[in-house]
Amino acid sequence: DLVARDEHLRENLKAEAHTLPDIVLTERQLCDLELIMNGGFSPLEGFMTEADYKGVVDNLRLADGALFPIPITLDVSREDID
Repeated sequence: DLVARDEHLRENLKAEAHTLPDIVLTERQLCDLELIMNGGFSPLEGFMTEADYKGVVDNLRLADGALFPIPITLDVSREDID
């Protein structure tokens, strides 16, 4: 449960969020985010790391060896990252 697990960090995360730039998500990105948040992409707890992405693309497995069928990434422009 992501909400309960991070409850002790809540105020710090809220304060940090106000310092970050906005990124407008596409419908697809919003759907992926919703599925991550409601457990539809379990065991993912966020968008894939590079190691998870490469493992899924190469052999359908996350970095920890768990079977996972498709890469789930947040595709944003370099401009949004910088």
